[in-house]
Parts: sequence; C-alpha cells; structure tokens
Amino acid sequence: MRTIVIWLVATVASVNLLWTQQETPLPKSGFSPETSWIRNLDIDKLDPANIDDYSKILLLLRCEDIPQAKRIQYAYRYIRGEYAFAKEGALSHKEEMHGLVITDAVQTLAHSNHVESISLLEEKLQQWESMRQRPPEQRTSPVPWLNYVRAALARLKAVRDIPEIKTASDLRRRLERMLQYINFNGSIAQWLEALTREIEARQSIDHGGPGLYELLLWEYGHQLMQSGWRGVDIEAAAKEIRDYLKRSGCQVPLFEVYLELGKIPREKLAQWIVDDAMNWQGIGTFAESKSQMLVDLGVSVVPLVWEKLVWAARHRDQIKGTGMGLVALLEVLVTLGGEQALPLIEPFTRDENEWVRYYACRAKEYIQQGKVFRFAPYF
Repeated sequence: MRTIVIWLVATVASVNLLWTQQETPLPKSGFSPETSWIRNLDIDKLDPANIDDYSKILLLLRCEDIPQAKRIQYAYRYIRGEYAFAKEGALSHKEEMHGLVITDAVQTLAHSNHVESISLLEEKLQQWESMRQRPPEQRTSPVPWLNYVRAALARLKAVRDIPEIKTASDLRRRLERMLQYINFNGSIAQWLEALTREIEARQSIDHGGPGLYELLLWEYGHQLMQSGWRGVDIEAAAKEIRDYLKRSGCQVPLFEVYLELGKIPREKLAQWIVDDAMNWQGIGTFAESKSQMLVDLGVSVVPLVWEKLVWAARHRDQIKGTGMGLVALLEVLVTLGGEQALPLIEPFTRDENEWVRYYACRAKEYIQQGKVFRFAPYF
C-alpha cells in the first residue's frame, strides 16, 4: 500500500498543473499486485449479507492482485461454508445473498479451469438440488444459482477431457463435450435452435434470467476469450454461433464482449479498454464487462486510468455524448485506488454534464464511506 500512496501523492501534487499545462508528464507508476490494498481484505470480516461487503468479496474472488491459488482457496471456503459468516438454519431474505457468493465462488473455479474441483462441485450440486426442493423457510443452508453450477461443471469436465486448445476445432470439440455434459443430445446447430427458443421465452418474462443453454454459451465465450489471448483463431470457433444468432435476431451481448476482448492482445488489453471508454454512451453489458475486466486486472491499471482521466479533464470538449466512459473510469479508480483518488475526482463533481457530476459525487461518497463499486459479477 505504501508504494501506491507514494505514487498517488506525488501525482496528486501535479494534478492542478495538469489541468492547464498539457506537456507536464505523469510520474511513472510503482504499482504492483504486491502493494495492492486488496490483499489485506479478510474473508472472515466480510459478510455476504452486507451488500457493501459483497462487492469486496468479489475482489477477493476475481482480482488478479490476489494470486490465483489464493482465489481458488477462497472459492473452496465459500463453497464448503468455511468462513466466519457462514449460515446454518433458516435464512432470512437478506441472508440469501450467501447463495450469490457461492455462485461467484463456483465461477472462480470454472474461469480458472480448475478441474480438480469437479468432484466437490458434483457432491455439492446434489446437496444444493435437494435443498432447493424445500420451501424457503425450511432451508438450512444457502443455495447458489443451480443452472450456473451445471454450466460450470460442464465446462470443467470438457476442459478435463480436452485440456489443450491449439485450434478452432479444439474449441468446437470442447463445446460439443459441454453439450454432452448437460445431457443435450443433439448437434451444435440443434443446440442453437434450442438456445434461441430459450432466449425468446426469457424475453417475454419480466426480470427473467438466462437459462442453462445461454449460461453454457457464456462459459464457451469465456474460453474463446482465453484462447484468443493465446493466439487461437476464435473467429472461426465462433462463426456458426454468430451467424445463427444474427439470422435469428437473437442477441447475447456478453458473448460478443468475450469475442471482442479475446481479439486484443492481453498485454494491451487495459490500455485498449481505457481508450475505448471515451466512446461509451451508456452503462450496459459492454461497458460493465470491460470495467470489470479492468478491476480484475488489478492496481497495475490505475496509472492508465489516472492518465486518461487527467487527459479527459484537459480536453473535456473532445468527449461528446453522455460521458459515461468517464463515469466508469472514475468508479474503477475508486475501487482500485480508494481515498487517494479524491483529488482527481473533485473536478468532475463540477462537470458541465449533469450525469457526470452526479456520478462523480457518488464516487466521492463511496470513497468517504469506504465502499467499492461492483460492475459485472456475471462476466
């Protein structure tokens, strides 16, 4: 944390000059995962039933400032109920939040391709299915999103069967294996037909969430993104899906985000997202997912975000539209940098755009209250 503070304090001293002196360079960053405040979070002091703590739990499970082995360890503890706030007995409506955390923990294992967790998840899925059948007042432990657990298990088993991906054909074979593991007896084309029917049915229901087939597509999309970063031709692996969805008129924004990010070299990803943010006109799946990606990458992205916000303050007239990209970057900075971001946020609380002003003031309040932002847990 000390390195972060030193860099930010030095930068803060030059912020006012930067508004008017365009040639003043930013100090070089000393940010690294080892100095991240996120490493000081304590799983046993974070209550999943508290929405503000829940946002910090997501950092423990997702942020790369936490070594992957540690994130996997945290995921196991949440799934097994081995944490201080674990609940037994009848749950209040608020305590059902524990089920969300378990879902996020399962996602951590799936996105890490942690095949060693398959037997545990199979065992827990049986328990959760049994618990789900009880009336809410008779449940004695939280239940995660079961369809997501099924999709995650299908992914992990397919990774176990086909551990190495070198070509688009390998990815398609993985998808076919995933379909087998959710007991879908048909081709990819037949699954796509079923997927579009599922999406159309969901869209006719208020607040309807994605079904099993769409969740499976999300998991496949995430693997496409990972494979793209390793140089695999993911466009070929996604062509049949994209063509079918286009013909049917169905949209799956998260799948498109995965494809878009998978085509950017991983070492250039943070800079690409920060630059892209200047074009965002709303905060939907695309912007939320890209903001989540920045937070997942950890404090190493803070200098890029900081520099872009300083540039934006100096060239405010060049940023057209809603300014929602500025808002997203401010919230990323608050989440990763905390109170040291206050001097940079302050000018935006007086921005010409009422929405930027509103969200900048909210970001300032979050810092003062010790909160962090939550972007796209589903990503």
